[in-house]
Amino acid sequence: MNILSHLKRFWRFHGLIAGAISISVLTLGCAVQDPAFFEGTWVVTQAYQPGISAHSATEANDVLGSSLVYHADGAQLNQQACESPTYTEEKIDSDQIATNFKIEGNALGFDDGKITQVELSCANGPQALGSVLLFQEHNVAYTVFDGTFFRIEKTI
Repeated sequence: MNILSHLKRFWRFHGLIAGAISISVLTLGCAVQDPAFFEGTWVVTQAYQPGISAHSATEANDVLGSSLVYHADGAQLNQQACESPTYTEEKIDSDQIATNFKIEGNALGFDDGKITQVELSCANGPQALGSVLLFQEHNVAYTVFDGTFFRIEKTI
């Protein structure tokens, strides 16, 4: 056998190995799912009471600084654990904000684009602070509880 036939066999064999590795990397890369935008830790930074609310202004201000943590397998809502969370995501517009919450979207800082509403239900109990989220990615985010809108900011 001459050197040329050895080189051909070498490249044919190693080409198959390189191809198999490339397919494996591509397949594994596609299997990784990025977390949802709302997953992570959020801090309550402001309370906004546009009308009638179950909270007094003092009670609403007591919530400032609280943290809300959302993950696919659990959530921590202001020191309340949420087991087996189910997140329901829906795109809505400013008109639906006005209908559902009796406030204009632009009063909260939302622009005319779509707003994402995420509702969280927990296997272990009733709704709590942080169970309804309204946000536009990279703009503003709120959680609504008993008629009070709490502005939340994502931590890094």
